Amino acid sequence: MTEKLYDVDSTLQEFDCKVVGLYRVDDTTLGVETDRTAFFPEGGGQTSDRGAFFVDAVTPAIHVENVQIDTEHLLHFVENSEENVKSLKIGTLLHGKIDWKKRFSDMQQHSGEHILSGIVHRLYGFNNVGFHLSAQEVTVDFDGELTENDICKVESLVNETIWQNLEIHAWYPSETDLLAITYRSKKEIDGPLRLVEIPSVDICACCAPHVRRTGEIGLLRVVQAERHRGGTRLWILCGARAMEDAAAKLKENHKVGVLLSAKQTETFAAVQRLKEKNAALSFALVGTQRELLALRAKTVTPQTALVEQIDADGTLLRDYADLLADKADAFAAVFSAGDDMKFVIISKHGFALAPVAETLRSTFGAKCGGRGGVLQGALCGAFDAVRATLETIAKQGGRAQ
Repeated sequence: MTEKLYDVDSTLQEFDCKVVGLYRVDDTTLGVETDRTAFFPEGGGQTSDRGAFFVDAVTPAIHVENVQIDTEHLLHFVENSEENVKSLKIGTLLHGKIDWKKRFSDMQQHSGEHILSGIVHRLYGFNNVGFHLSAQEVTVDFDGELTENDICKVESLVNETIWQNLEIHAWYPSETDLLAITYRSKKEIDGPLRLVEIPSVDICACCAPHVRRTGEIGLLRVVQAERHRGGTRLWILCGARAMEDAAAKLKENHKVGVLLSAKQTETFAAVQRLKEKNAALSFALVGTQRELLALRAKTVTPQTALVEQIDADGTLLRDYADLLADKADAFAAVFSAGDDMKFVIISKHGFALAPVAETLRSTFGAKCGGRGGVLQGALCGAFDAVRATLETIAKQGGRAQ
């Protein structure tokens, strides 16, 4: 098995190695096995390192985009190209370089997660039952529900721990020593067990590289939380990721403050006032629209079927259809504007709406339902075609031609 240099020194960025195995994974991917590596393979909820191998100073870099490990092999996946096949032979000496920016960011996130999980376990007894670390997000799942106040408390304690700059120790204890150690682990582990310890905070079984001291994490922010499978899922960011996220959100908050002429610490209150003002205006607008529709309904001439379209939805559709239904021998149908039309159809004189619903479904793909002389739903189509179909149904006594 490949010697895992990342177990010994998580800060190792470059190393020399020798090719000991080549495997054709598929038409596009070649698996390269070396006698030693600093590339961390995917595992423990964390994506693998990236980087490159170099044969010499003139041969193009062989890019490593993924690294995987099983019980027998640790493989670096590279492009199965003619150039790489020529360069890589059993016994070829390589110089490896990992993508340090990604590695260090991953170590910040993972080490921050250990502190978070340790503190949550100590305070509330909840277990970390799921962890995912990728370039897009970092999530931690706990088997108990954390309140907003709990999360704020934990976040504060995590950052106090980070700023103590505690040493992080990773090692493989002997079987005898392991019997005397209490540690966290999400699953049973076969073979040698690697522990990661943050003094007075956490001891956890973990295969991943970590920063040397907690101060290197910088800070941890909980950016989102939700209930998940009877517990809590937290989205966290550490170090540079946390700083970038905070900067982006601060920039957006500044833009909102400028638009509302509010200080950055007062944008919520300003938005709340704007929302309340908008709600009042919307309420007044609906009232005005309802009055206008009532006046409009008075001018409508009674017909077998009244089918109209208005620039409104919700209760206004039903209210207007209700007014028109008094003047329709069969039914009144009112549709909202746009391609995705909402509609309400009302019959007050015993006209059966079931055939109407059936035709709208089969002809226009409508999703609709109702009872007691009322049919409502939505469909996509040209209003003129829909109106013509409904008028035909009304004239045929419930059957469209």
